[in-house]
Amino acid sequence: MKIPYGMSNFEDVRREGFFYVDKTPFLPRLESAEAGYRHLLFLRPRRMGKSLLASMLEHYYDLSRADRFDDLFRGLWIHENPTPERSRYLVLPLDFSAVATDRGTEALLRTFLAAVREPVYELCHRYRARFPEMGELLDHIRDHRDPEELIGALITAAQLAGQKLYIIIDEYDNFANRLLSDGAQDLYESIVHRTGFVRSFYARLKAGTKSGGIGRIFITGVSPILLDDLSSGFNIVTHISHRARFNTLAGFTHADVERAVDELLAESDELLSDPRLADRRGLLDTLVKYYDGYRFAVKATERIFNSDMVLYFLQQLREEGAYPRNMLDVNVRTDYRRLQRIGALSGAGAEARREVLETILSNGHVDSALVEQFGAASLSSRDQLISFLYHLGMLTFGEQPPDSAVPRLAIPNRVIRELQWEHLAHMLKEQDDVTIDTADMGAAA
Repeated sequence: MKIPYGMSNFEDVRREGFFYVDKTPFLPRLESAEAGYRHLLFLRPRRMGKSLLASMLEHYYDLSRADRFDDLFRGLWIHENPTPERSRYLVLPLDFSAVATDRGTEALLRTFLAAVREPVYELCHRYRARFPEMGELLDHIRDHRDPEELIGALITAAQLAGQKLYIIIDEYDNFANRLLSDGAQDLYESIVHRTGFVRSFYARLKAGTKSGGIGRIFITGVSPILLDDLSSGFNIVTHISHRARFNTLAGFTHADVERAVDELLAESDELLSDPRLADRRGLLDTLVKYYDGYRFAVKATERIFNSDMVLYFLQQLREEGAYPRNMLDVNVRTDYRRLQRIGALSGAGAEARREVLETILSNGHVDSALVEQFGAASLSSRDQLISFLYHLGMLTFGEQPPDSAVPRLAIPNRVIRELQWEHLAHMLKEQDDVTIDTADMGAAA
């Protein structure tokens, strides 16, 4: 079994025979004309497989990859059940995770432009022989110094070629989250409000959907903060994150994890020689305890595993012949710590944040309305702060009390409980100079 830990390129995963969980049965739902799905926002916590999902969409819908459909999708559900829009679009994949946030406005604009220009360049290069309009844009692409202007030129070129664009934006809020977590509130506001270049970029995308140059948009991220702060500049997306029919669009189901464990054990004689590691039931119980428990809709019946955490565990198990010494991957810990700082720097009172954390850790849950849209300034209220923790993956929909109309949000699993304890300990140290040793908190959880 080849474990695709850290991999997000669909073609590499498929061609090289890595373990893959088939998400293609969702494609007809994402295309649903009856539901009015066109421009979609899909939010999930970090490390849940959103980037691989975005890559799968790119390879399925891109016209230039039509001749690779059989090679990449054979054996998957969609191969025998293709949708009407297969290989119909000029797909532009954008990834804003590499936008610089620590060197000021000029570097932020330059790297944001690069994150747009390089994919546009690659798209035009792929299609220059088929559509002369793309070749003309390619010849002058370096002349464009503004991301709004460049994306507008691409939309125009696609229209002149008689084609439609499918814009896929992965990690749309990554740079915004870094700005907020680093306390760069003024810089953040300057790029999303009024004449800010991020606001102008998204406003141009919105205009492209009206003109017909953009046929579809699919956006992934962690929270709705950036999108809400863009306000009317980009109010065209359908938020599918909390709809029960998309509960398992990212992450692993219990059946997926069982398959991964079975494939690993079947190919690992060295693990079978150790009774503890060969205990299938024990392995599954451990994975459930530490990485399962996510439910992204009140009416969803199935709980979801964090896929990257599961792959991390299985990779460590095979390479070390033992359970990981740290059940939480250090990369995930760093991600969550950075995102948690947004709540601390948002204006939410320290006492209010502490009260929320203590309630969650004492009871294992908190009852609160889930706010689906909130901006950076809104995090000063209790409901918005709790909703932010939900979007981070620190809370998830728990078992709803029969006599309550307010959702119950619960800690999903053991590694998240450990992170919550670490965060509370950090707050106590900062506020009251009280030191808590969290080394054994995981064992006590």
